[in-house]
Amino acid sequence: MRRLLKALICSAFLFSLQAIFPPIASAHALENQTQTKDSIIWGVNSAPPFHILDGYFANQGVCDQMIAAFERALPNVEQQIEYYPQARIAAQIRQGGNLCFPCMIRNISPAEIVTYSDRVFSYPPHGIITRPELAKEFTERFGNPVDLVEMLKQRSYRFAQPMGRRYGNLQPYIERFLLNSEQYSEVSGKDANANMLAMVNAKRVDFVIDYPILLNYHNQVLPIDLVFVPILQNQGIAVEGAVGCPATPWGKRAIELINEAIPAVQQDPQFQAAKDRWLLLQNP
Repeated sequence: MRRLLKALICSAFLFSLQAIFPPIASAHALENQTQTKDSIIWGVNSAPPFHILDGYFANQGVCDQMIAAFERALPNVEQQIEYYPQARIAAQIRQGGNLCFPCMIRNISPAEIVTYSDRVFSYPPHGIITRPELAKEFTERFGNPVDLVEMLKQRSYRFAQPMGRRYGNLQPYIERFLLNSEQYSEVSGKDANANMLAMVNAKRVDFVIDYPILLNYHNQVLPIDLVFVPILQNQGIAVEGAVGCPATPWGKRAIELINEAIPAVQQDPQFQAAKDRWLLLQNP
């Protein structure tokens, strides 16, 4: 009886020690559970020639190749691509979701919403894309480059904008003179860029605003009779392209990793080739 009582007391004592000091193996397992591997989740939408999801040039867009260059430059970082419409990508970043947008205009959103990387490369300025006869009318009435503010004040031309897209320093003019008016249309869907050009071509709207490289791409894929006209308000001002992530601990860590890799990405031969093909730029 004494032996049994002694065994029970020893067992109880050992159990209390284990409760206070977990076994080494269990402590290591707990530590491993709390450690998370660095990761970047890329949000991608169909927006040629930045992201090209199908067709002859599939995965050859400038931002497709930029992501591939980051994957090569950060081999120890877990990276994955998620495909969403532009508006959903923007909403997820605003809401603090673990998602980064690879091709964003730098410094156009409040810092508490988006954390931006350093500049990865530069875009040529946005301009007006329209039909040839309207291009002639715009330049005769509003100059060449076109004074966009004077043109928008007329409120006589129909405009379309993809949902979730923004146009840097031109966006406030669009919101002031066109937003919520009968002249304003918002285009949704995964092929919003192509659809808005088709709307101009079909005379459903009169003009859109975008990069000249958008016409460069579509003229290679399916030639359309549209022209590009520069805008006075951003003439000669290059657009800084950067990665945007949510202003959360995960997003800020992703930006740290991205900034470390940018010099290698800028020198990546495949990224350089894609950039030269679509942007016609020789340097980042």
